[in-house]
Amino acid sequence: MRFSTSLLAGAGLLSAAYAIPVASSGWGEWEGQGNGAGGGYGPGSSQPSSTPAPPPAGPPAPLKSGNPFSFPLSNGFPNLSPGALNATAIQAHGTEPNGGAPTGLAADDLTSVRFIAFNELFEVAFFTDLLFNITNNVAGFTIDDHNTRQLVINAITAIQAQEELHADNANKILVANGQAPIQACQYKFPSASLDDAIAFAKTFTDVTLGTLQDVQLHLANNNDDGVVPVIGSVIGQEGEQNGFFRLFGGLIPSELPFLTRSTREFAFSVLNQAVVVPGTCPNENLIDLPIFLPLTVNTSPIQPKDQTLSFSVPVDKSSPPSGLSLVYINSQNVPIVEKIQNAQVADGVATFDAFFPYSENLLNGLTIAALTSSAGPFTSAEDVAKVTIAGPGLIEIL
Repeated sequence: MRFSTSLLAGAGLLSAAYAIPVASSGWGEWEGQGNGAGGGYGPGSSQPSSTPAPPPAGPPAPLKSGNPFSFPLSNGFPNLSPGALNATAIQAHGTEPNGGAPTGLAADDLTSVRFIAFNELFEVAFFTDLLFNITNNVAGFTIDDHNTRQLVINAITAIQAQEELHADNANKILVANGQAPIQACQYKFPSASLDDAIAFAKTFTDVTLGTLQDVQLHLANNNDDGVVPVIGSVIGQEGEQNGFFRLFGGLIPSELPFLTRSTREFAFSVLNQAVVVPGTCPNENLIDLPIFLPLTVNTSPIQPKDQTLSFSVPVDKSSPPSGLSLVYINSQNVPIVEKIQNAQVADGVATFDAFFPYSENLLNGLTIAALTSSAGPFTSAEDVAKVTIAGPGLIEIL
């Protein structure tokens, strides 16, 4: 499979690395956790051209766009009728598990399922918007080569439907356990071109893959083994689609021998900071997870070498407190702790530097950065999340 050069040249996707800042302006306090969501990104879509291309064969995809993006879709999602569910399954190339939802889940694992539903609803919104933009030849989302265009449309059509089934299945597990389903928010997407959108999809899928590892650990600790195979199957599916995103960007399909670990707290925070429109989530309060202060990675692009990186975080104090550290999480290795350097506060924003030890640790793929109130030592991403003040800063190399 080979993509046309025009797909690979835009937005710096052929460069060795890039960093994803999760917010640019602030809320909350320097110490402790915020309780709101960041924002400030531009629209992820625009008006279609006057000559839209024909949709792919098979059941029609529920095309929709918007700024902000909101549900429901034309097929009724998030509330799918039996007929709409069947059409979505055809589009997704398979069905939801039909053996009955696991019940009797621990409260902590219900938190995990709520987060999964929250995340999958966002992913449905993102891929629905992206599919609309590609199919309708929106400026910035056109693909010149016919065969390449159809391949991308077919892939995103399947992915969009698969995410619908992921979200529907998570909410069905909640209902089977006597819990209210998680309702959708409104969303804005930080990408205005196809290349940017696929790069963004690669990054949030990396975070999802790391977070589902965390979900499996919680399930194992709570002896809720019935959900583990389903989560494992979704990890594999998300990995398959991320190989497609990586190949689109001129990278090898497989990122690391052992993918980077994330946590529910980091993933929940970055969704609220980067894509959720504040105040639009009807029952987000049911998800018992914190929202950290946003940590922006100012250095970009980041090359695969040892270097000092610049970060920033919104603050309410005139000087940074002592005892802070910058922690990097990569692969399945012990988190790396670095000292804060050159900390300064001006106009409600604190900036600081920290060394990025690439060579010694081969910090390829996704690296999660977190500003913490402790220098550890840390044995896991969970340990880091417990003392995180701001994060995650998302760094992608190779």
